[in-house]
Amino acid sequence: MKQKKTSALTAMAIASAVVLAACGGGGGDSTGATAPASSPSGGSSPQTSIPPQTSVPPTTFPATTMQAAAFAQLNAYRLSMGVGELKQDPILDTAAQAQALYLDSNLVNGSITVLDHNEVSTLANFYATTPLDRARKAGAPVTEYIGEDISAGLPQASASAFASDCVTGLLDTVYHQADLTNNAETIGIGFQQMNAATLYACALVSGETTGVSGAPIANGLLISGGQQLPTNAVAHAPLSNETGVSLAMEAENTNPAPDVPNPGRPIMVRVNAANPGDVLTVSSFTLTAAGGAVVPARIIVPAAAVTGSASGVTADPNNLLPPGVAFLLPLTPLSANTTYIVSFTGDRDGTPVSPQSWSFTTGAN
Repeated sequence: MKQKKTSALTAMAIASAVVLAACGGGGGDSTGATAPASSPSGGSSPQTSIPPQTSVPPTTFPATTMQAAAFAQLNAYRLSMGVGELKQDPILDTAAQAQALYLDSNLVNGSITVLDHNEVSTLANFYATTPLDRARKAGAPVTEYIGEDISAGLPQASASAFASDCVTGLLDTVYHQADLTNNAETIGIGFQQMNAATLYACALVSGETTGVSGAPIANGLLISGGQQLPTNAVAHAPLSNETGVSLAMEAENTNPAPDVPNPGRPIMVRVNAANPGDVLTVSSFTLTAAGGAVVPARIIVPAAAVTGSASGVTADPNNLLPPGVAFLLPLTPLSANTTYIVSFTGDRDGTPVSPQSWSFTTGAN
């Protein structure tokens, strides 16, 4: 869903919705980006869940690998945000590595020009068709829900830089910022670069086992299970006092704002929405630059949250956002090396949430 171009090839970086969204695994367009589909239902009654985890066992990845860096970077972000760390799952590592190998080898040999969550059996390094298929082949329980984010990009200078390019790029979107801060419990990470001059591919495969019911879908998690925020908690990204924040949204397809040519870095607020009908409505959501100027922006919420929100709030045009989230999308890129203040007021299921106000500072580019 994020795109990076080389002189010879568009380097695709695509992520399925690991959070509460199923990906059909097909489709795409000339830019090389596939899209997540709609969110699966959380069921007719509340499911058992766990609170956000504040610690997990150390990873077994070798310290100098991209996987170790990505695990640390993603968990540090999730911990600071309050949505809980993810535990490493070696079974999901196997599935993720298989997908990264398949994607990178076929990007390099030219068999694919578009990243897709569904592997093709006649192509090199085929492992299994869907994210769920791959996880089960690797040994995942048949009851576990599985979600996958995949990305590809340009060569980087270090393992840490590869990890940042993969993880941060996905956080600089709308749908996948929601995805990577979801209710998953476990994660597997795969990384492949055929040689130092070629594109790399990474795969983040998430698992959910607590509170699950029914038959898992090909790619997506249940809304109601896994790690859940307290009902009085509010999480947001960028983080409070975060520095080096990107100026612009990474290109994402399906595009959450196709009429906006070059939007700024999306800003998200999320609350617990584990029960059917839970909704976060928006009374006010603003971004103010240094000097007090309000940044022109669009507020995007799930369709069910438009009623009860302030006038001018926009329904997600693709119906992909999970319940309990709201996005502020600046209409142009943010300014470099600038501190911004975000203010949010709204209601969760008709009850006012604690007003939110925080600042972050952008990077040089």
